[in-house]
Amino acid sequence: MMGVVGTVLAFVVVLVILVLVHELGHFVAAKLSGITVQEFGIGFPPRLASITWHGTRYSINAVPLGGFVKMLGEDGEGDAERMRGRGLSPAAVERAMAGAFNRKPIWLRIVVLVAGVAMNFLLAVVLFAGVAGQPRPNQVGPLTISVIQQPSPAKEEGLRVGDRIVAADGQSFGGRSIELTQYIASHAGQVVTLTVDRGERRLEINLTPRVLNDADRASGKGPVGIEWTSQDGPAPASNPLDAIGKGFDAAATIAVQIPGALGHTVLGLIGVVPNTGEARGPIGIAQVTGEVLQHSLADQFFFVGLLSVNLAVLNVLPFPPLDGGRVAVVLLEAVRRRRLPAEREALIYLTGFLVLITLVILISIQDIARLPGS
Repeated sequence: MMGVVGTVLAFVVVLVILVLVHELGHFVAAKLSGITVQEFGIGFPPRLASITWHGTRYSINAVPLGGFVKMLGEDGEGDAERMRGRGLSPAAVERAMAGAFNRKPIWLRIVVLVAGVAMNFLLAVVLFAGVAGQPRPNQVGPLTISVIQQPSPAKEEGLRVGDRIVAADGQSFGGRSIELTQYIASHAGQVVTLTVDRGERRLEINLTPRVLNDADRASGKGPVGIEWTSQDGPAPASNPLDAIGKGFDAAATIAVQIPGALGHTVLGLIGVVPNTGEARGPIGIAQVTGEVLQHSLADQFFFVGLLSVNLAVLNVLPFPPLDGGRVAVVLLEAVRRRRLPAEREALIYLTGFLVLITLVILISIQDIARLPGS
């Protein structure tokens, strides 16, 4: 029970860090742009405590799942209409709305909208630089398990996400995933001994790769039931500047891979291509968070950095209500030379939100199926 509680708490802490860093980007960019920030909140309402300083309310809220930045004029002229409804004179309304988000130039609004994405990418760079700067005597190459299918030989024999495969039957493949895949497939039905690094421990795990037919392969099954990432974090750095460079390279390399993986995931969920079950939602990420806690500090840094760069890329996609979708609406306003009607803009954001929630539900069903005892 304590393990479950610890996993949930760790997931909440990681989520709060990632979202607060994201919102801090919006907050700082808005302040520097002269936009009136009405509230910077930690968590989501109901509000537990707050303090107002320099015109901005800083609040702590009851639902500890991130945070938010509320800017004047985010919903168009709605704030101005409410001020008029409270009896403010036209001149007073105009003075107040001088700091409104919707009254700022198009390019400035875009900067504010993408600032959260930039902060998440920067966090990933810093964390990857931290990984590169740590001594790793047991660095074994890029064969780090990222997905374990269930049921599978890997699951039955206790392999875990984050385990690093060093060798098979005593043969080292030096990080060459294709050769390791071929070796395991050629020994289907036979016992194979995998040498695995788990944190600071080295384990020998015996398993029997399953014999597959064409239907199994088409459904995404593998002989062992694992997938590994070809990116095992940045290589060790020789100095701090080198670490930052390697951190940036690692973040950029992962970032360019995410859109393709996301597209394949969506196509798999709707049945256009075989669904590998690789995508993870909140439940799956929470489960992996608990597993990563058992690994080294470098692995933990890399995991949080991986989540941060994923959050950055997903948010920059031109899909409402993500930041990229909001940028698209602002650009559409620039082309039309007038703002979309408030009800139409709200409908766009609502439709996008419903689509995103549907995808999260579908992925969460896979997450639940992977849980022990499911």
